[in-house]
Amino acid sequence: MYFTDNHIHSLCSPDGYGSMTEMMEASYAAGVRHMCFTDHCDMDNYLTGAPDPDCFSFRDRMNQLYAEALKAKPGDMTLCLGLELGEGNHNPELAAEIAASPELDFVLGSLHNLRGTVDFYEMSYTDETFCRNLLDLYMGELLELAGLPSFDVMAHIGYPVRYIRKAGFSSDMTTDTHGDRLRALLKKLIESGKGIEINCAGYRNRYLNDSVPAFDILRLYKEMGGEVITVGSDAHKTEQAGSGLNKGFDILRSLGYKYVTVFEKRKPKFIKLD
Repeated sequence: MYFTDNHIHSLCSPDGYGSMTEMMEASYAAGVRHMCFTDHCDMDNYLTGAPDPDCFSFRDRMNQLYAEALKAKPGDMTLCLGLELGEGNHNPELAAEIAASPELDFVLGSLHNLRGTVDFYEMSYTDETFCRNLLDLYMGELLELAGLPSFDVMAHIGYPVRYIRKAGFSSDMTTDTHGDRLRALLKKLIESGKGIEINCAGYRNRYLNDSVPAFDILRLYKEMGGEVITVGSDAHKTEQAGSGLNKGFDILRSLGYKYVTVFEKRKPKFIKLD
C-alpha cells in the first residue's frame, strides 16, 4: 500500500532520535512513499513557557540532514522538508518569518502549550475542573492560531487529551463537548484554505488508542466541506516510523475521501487513494 507521512521528526527535534536518513529508510520499509519531515520549531520553551526567539537555530543542521537524506533516498520515494511550527499565535511576526523560509514544502501549525505555561506534556493535572478549563483555553488559542497565514495544516487537534487521559481524568474534546467552537475552528480553517491532519500517534498511546483529532471531529470536517487532510505518524524514532498510518488511511476511506493531501513548496497536491 502507498502511504504518505506528513508528520515525522528527526534529530533536529529535541525529542527526536534518528537522523533524517535513518527515519526515511525506516519509513520506506514501512511502505511510505511520500514523506515530509516536520521537526519541532516552537515559539516557546517547552519546559518553561518562556518565549524562544532562537527556536529556528537548527535551520542549517536541518538543511544538511535533509540534503544527506535526499542523496540516500530510493528512486520511487518523494522526500519533502517542512516544520511543525508551534504556538505561532504567541509570536505571529516570527512565525510568519520562519514559515516563509524558501526551503520549506509544508508547515504544520501546532499548539503544545498555552501562553506562559509549560508543554501540556509537562503539566500537572489536578482534577476534572482543571482539565475542562484547560481545554476551553486551548480551544480559544486554536481559534487564534487558525487566523494566521503561517501554516498549511493544523496539527493534532485535541493534543492535551493525551495527557489528561494519562493523568487519569476523562475530560474530552469532541463534537458533544466543544461542538460550537469546533465548528467555528473548522469553518475558519476551511475558509482560509487550510487543512487538518489525522495524527496517528494516538494509536501508540495506551491511554488514548485513537486518532487525534478523534473520529467525530474528522467526520465533522468532512461534513463541513473540508478537503485538505494529511496523515502523519508523528514518529520520533525509527521503530515508530509508519506506525498507525494504515488506520489513518482507513479513516480517510471510511469518511468517503478519494484523495490524501501532501504539500510541495507550500502548495497542496492530492494523491488518489489506492
